[in-house]
Amino acid sequence: MRRIARAFCNAANRIVRRSHWYRNIYFCGADKFWRFNTFNLDVANTGSNSGKYAFNYDGLPVKGFNMALGPQSLEHDFNILKNYFSYLHEGARIIITLCPFSCLHSKYGAEARRKYYTFLHPATIDGFDDAERMEVLRFMENPFKAKPKMCIKFVVREMIGKLLYRRVSEVDFSQSAQAFIDGWKKQFGIVDLDAPLSSQHVEQMEQRAGVLRDMIDFCTARSFKPILVIPPVHPALSVFLTEKFRDRYIYDFLRKVNRPDVQFMDDMVLPGFEQDEYFINALFISELGAKRYTRIVLDRVGLLGGIDSEIR
Repeated sequence: MRRIARAFCNAANRIVRRSHWYRNIYFCGADKFWRFNTFNLDVANTGSNSGKYAFNYDGLPVKGFNMALGPQSLEHDFNILKNYFSYLHEGARIIITLCPFSCLHSKYGAEARRKYYTFLHPATIDGFDDAERMEVLRFMENPFKAKPKMCIKFVVREMIGKLLYRRVSEVDFSQSAQAFIDGWKKQFGIVDLDAPLSSQHVEQMEQRAGVLRDMIDFCTARSFKPILVIPPVHPALSVFLTEKFRDRYIYDFLRKVNRPDVQFMDDMVLPGFEQDEYFINALFISELGAKRYTRIVLDRVGLLGGIDSEIR
């Protein structure tokens, strides 16, 4: 009987671990770190969801690793880099992916923090809690035993969703863009994106500038080449992110960082990258777009050896 129960639990665990819910929702894609073991990397990128979706190194003649997870702040980007910098060779490029509000403080609770318990050293996890960590690791190792009801609920829901799924041929990018704008305004307490920053936001920007400055210095001290990048967004979103907004939330931020020697690519509005097929929503780049954009960036920094990366 015990053997049957063990076999059933093992089979259930295999199903859970393969589910989109377990890999990409509960652990937010952190499983890519669990199986990663490639050294002498040529390039790696950090970032939140925009970076996670913007870069895809598959099929390119480089060793690259997308370290981005979402949601994620600059502090978390830095902590991941501290844990994984030894995988890169001297002279490797570190693409530090920025998003429209990288300059502001993002509050993340236990739900967003749990992914870090599975691959980061405890000393580099902000808000570390040992009891919380042990609970996450128990679920990681034996999900069905740790939380059987939750596993059944979400895996069955996912299976039913796949059966009922009807492919939507077109995304309403205007609706998606408005949702992102509304969400950011609520998250950061902003009424008017074009208005000057509040004193609280200016203070946050100063603090974030210090984090990014330290991150850049960490890279250069280890003979890596840091590169700052803002990936493209869909035109439906870029219309909200005006020149006045970008000057106050992005360029003022970089002026405070004060590292003019570091290459910066502002590709938020990238000519030739406006097609809907390059995006899955107003902010996240599609797989097709990621493969195209990765080639563009790597070609600019001299990693593709003249391979054509022209946008068609």
